Amino acid sequence: FGATLGTMDATLLNRMLENRVKDLAGRKPARNRSEHEERVRSERDAFLRCLGLYPLPPRTDLQATLTGTLQREGYRIEKIAYFSRPGVRVTAHLYLPESAGKAPVVLCPHGHWTYKKSEPVVQAQGIGLALQGIAAFVIDSPGFSWDDNEINERRAMGPHDDPLLTMSLPVQGVYVWDVLRGIDYLSTRVDIDLSKVGIAGASGGGTTTVLAFAADERIQCAAPICYATSLEDNPQNGCLCNHLPGIALLGDRSDWLALACPRPVMLIGAQDDPEFPPQGHRRTHEKLRAIYHHYRAEESVRLELFEGPHDMNRRMREAALAFFAEHLQGEPRRPYLAEKRPLTDGANNPYPANTMPPESPELLVLNEYERSRTTFRDLLQQTLAEPYPAPFHASERLVRWGRFGRLPELKPTSSLTISDQSLDDALVLPVDDVDQRLCLYSGLSVPEFLAQVLHLLLPGGPEGWESVAMGGDVITSMIASMKTLVSASTPVPLLEKLVAHGPVSSMVALHLRALRPTIEVQTSHAYKSWSEMESSVLAMPQARYLAWPE
Repeated sequence: FGATLGTMDATLLNRMLENRVKDLAGRKPARNRSEHEERVRSERDAFLRCLGLYPLPPRTDLQATLTGTLQREGYRIEKIAYFSRPGVRVTAHLYLPESAGKAPVVLCPHGHWTYKKSEPVVQAQGIGLALQGIAAFVIDSPGFSWDDNEINERRAMGPHDDPLLTMSLPVQGVYVWDVLRGIDYLSTRVDIDLSKVGIAGASGGGTTTVLAFAADERIQCAAPICYATSLEDNPQNGCLCNHLPGIALLGDRSDWLALACPRPVMLIGAQDDPEFPPQGHRRTHEKLRAIYHHYRAEESVRLELFEGPHDMNRRMREAALAFFAEHLQGEPRRPYLAEKRPLTDGANNPYPANTMPPESPELLVLNEYERSRTTFRDLLQQTLAEPYPAPFHASERLVRWGRFGRLPELKPTSSLTISDQSLDDALVLPVDDVDQRLCLYSGLSVPEFLAQVLHLLLPGGPEGWESVAMGGDVITSMIASMKTLVSASTPVPLLEKLVAHGPVSSMVALHLRALRPTIEVQTSHAYKSWSEMESSVLAMPQARYLAWPE
């Protein structure tokens, strides 16, 4: 759009969002140990807000039960259920070595597998650890998407890719809390050594691995698999659950992991993984080692890359096994430790070997009637009813979008009409084409992002920002300054009235009024609180922590 109205260019807007996330991920590292420790202190609460875990939920009665045991050669599987919070019952498998005494334990949040804890590669992970003398606690993730089947014992919680949950209950935050309460459960057992706890998961389980490791000091070491790549290399990470609201404001994945510095970390990746590419793993490794250098602990950060696609194959599991044997059992450092019996390879090269069929009823922890019925939406309403709001300072949240892409000029006007759909004499907003996942990383809703762009485009925007907003260089700035001088005697009309048609445009108008309090706003939809945002496009990230913009 330019001199005439039309539809805003979604491709340009998404490119700006992507460049913004890459810019946030490329923030300058801490210069020394004291600066890093100050960052950790100042950012820990913000990190928990990204998870929807600030303040931490009450540690209510776990009501843990053992519902069955599967005895196998050299190990056994205990079927465990516990309540991570009232009404939310978690199902899990605990793989225990045959040897007597207290065993170290590795928490195993699983990836996006069809059968969750019963997936053959996840079974293989648990068996390999147990035969090494390390217990493995495999905890089912909440909700469903890829795993919409009867074997999913937590299906009743609802879809895990519901954008409304980002307002205060991101699914990864729910899963992380399930894992942390799992540690609480393990602390009640006499056969688990809680001074030796590790964590390892692949893909979506790698997300949980990084987040839980950063959130809880009881976890001594971590091995995220096919996840921990730098957002500078690829901020496009598919599944909505990988996009925690506002998390990019805390830097890159290396910065999130560094909240646990100097505890040992092994990064495991695949050479043929476009979503979590090898160069991104290398960059995270380099950045993380630079932070650990302040603690003289660079050797506590390892990187292993394997041929093949996105997976949790045998080579990856054996590298993680050597890492945990070193840090939980005191064994010497090795590149890998062979699994003690042949087990299934990976999801991309499956074959049955010493694992049970994933559909086997024996692997179920609970009967249908014993499973919890509390949904994500139920929990969302509870959290929104208990807000912890900070003031909503619209101008302080404003991003200099011109740094991330050249914006076209918008014809000066005293009155503007915006619309969600095609409408004569209206500027059409691409409400369905703006990448909400990238907005989430930046901590913005789609409407607030569009309002910020309009604020910078329209005459009367932030003083001195004209050239920045337009994405110009020094020459452009000089030209803009000359235009300002020339137009002083014939000033351009400033926006006085904004008319909005449609729910998203109405919310854009409200955000724009927060930036420009003098404009008259006329909307087709009226909103008075974040909890009214029933459309996924309207959902305000971290709404529980933001006051309504008056």
